[in-house]
Formats: sequence, structure tokens, C-alpha cells
Amino acid sequence: MPEQTQQPYSELASFGEELRREREIRGISLKEIADATKISKRFLEAIERNDHRTLPAPVFTRGFIREYARYLGLNSDEIVNRYNFAAAGDDRIEKSPHLERLTHRDLPPKKGIPPPYARIDRNVYILLLIIAILAAATFVAMRHKKATAEAAKIESAITPPRPRPVVKPPAEAGAPQTQPPMRLSIEVSDDSFVILDADGKEVINTTLRRGAHRTVEARDSFHFRTVGNAAGIKLALNDVPLAPLGRDGEVIHDRVFGRGDLRANP
Repeated sequence: MPEQTQQPYSELASFGEELRREREIRGISLKEIADATKISKRFLEAIERNDHRTLPAPVFTRGFIREYARYLGLNSDEIVNRYNFAAAGDDRIEKSPHLERLTHRDLPPKKGIPPPYARIDRNVYILLLIIAILAAATFVAMRHKKATAEAAKIESAITPPRPRPVVKPPAEAGAPQTQPPMRLSIEVSDDSFVILDADGKEVINTTLRRGAHRTVEARDSFHFRTVGNAAGIKLALNDVPLAPLGRDGEVIHDRVFGRGDLRANP
């Protein structure tokens, strides 16, 4: 039984239907293509309906199909060649020497429908990749900075405060260890805040009221760390009056008395 050959015009009959499927897969309307390509929507509908009696001369129709395919992201040359091959076997389409020379071997092989993302420029993917890398680097840097700040905060919270240095007077050269302790008398003539150390040990840290009297002993030194009203107290070392500490209302710090003051006041 001789092999039956498919009539070429069957290709033309399915040509417009395939273009319509390509368009619908991409979610593109005919109006959108007409606005972009300036091709009458009536001609675009005729192409999809295979209504070639409505279309102009094939030379114009090929131009319409080329723009249609280019807008959909298809290979426009391949689509036009397929139209030429299909049109060559349809009696309704005018013949031309170019169309008559076309055969099945002249038609390039069909290719699969390119997905929508195939129409995106490769540089767009590169740009998106760079943006993603920069975002990841920024995220890591911010997390590291936050972790460092939290670690510093925790470390400062658990680090004990530094001890206050104790001011000690220089040791008296050759001073015998058997000397009796010194006695410091404090007469309060006006309210005064006093912080006093005897031999490096705090003995007074309070406000002394007017009329109060305090006596403190030490072997090496008396250190007034603070006196809030310098003229408010009068001092005597081993019953020997000492010079006033300062003026009325004056605040003094770090005033030290020792055995050298006894020799300066025989």
C-alpha cells in the first residue's frame, strides 16, 4: 500500500492555533500585542483563526507573523519559515518562486516552547545574584556586630569594680615601732561632712553636727578624704592645735596628718 503523504496545507491550518496557544501560555492578550506592534487586532485574530482571506498579501502577513513571534519571545525566523512552508501548499495563498522552492528539508526542526523566563536577559540573573550576595553579607555583618555588643555588655556586667586605691603616707624613716599612737581631736563648730581614714582604715563617714566632739587614734597617719565644710571643724594632734583646713563652706580632699606634723608643732 503506497505511503500517504500529509498535505502541506494541514501545517497552515494548525499554524495559527499554535501561535494562539503560545500566546495564551504566556498570558498575553491580542490587544497587548496590537498596541506594542501597531498591527491591527483584526489581522492578529485572522492569523490565529487561519483566516488567510482576511489577511493582506503574504509579504505583509510574514511581517506581521515576524513581529507577533518576536513579541512572544519565539524565534521569529523559524516561525516565518514554518509559515512559508505551510503557505506553499495552500491554494488560497498566492505563489511565489521563493515559496515554491521550499520543501520539508528546508524547514528547520521544531523546537520546544521556550519558557517565559527564557526571555529574561542573562544580566538580570547576574544582578539578582549580586544583590543576594550583598544582602547575605550585610546580614552576617549585622549579626556579628550585635553579638559583639552583647558580649561586651555581659562582660562589663560581670567584671567587678576596681578597688579604690588607699592613700598611705610615706613611712617615717627610723620611726620606732614602740611609739605611742597619735590622738586626733575633732571639735565641730559647724555642721560638716567628714570622711576620715586612720592608718588606712575608714573611721568616720558621716555628717558631724555642730557641738560634736570626736577623738581618733592612729600610729602612722590620719587621712581626711573629704571635708564638706572646711571651717566647720577644728583639729588638735596630741592636744596640739592644727591650722584650719579651709574657709567656711569650702570642700577639701586628701588632707593627711602624721608624725611629721607633731615635729612641726612642738
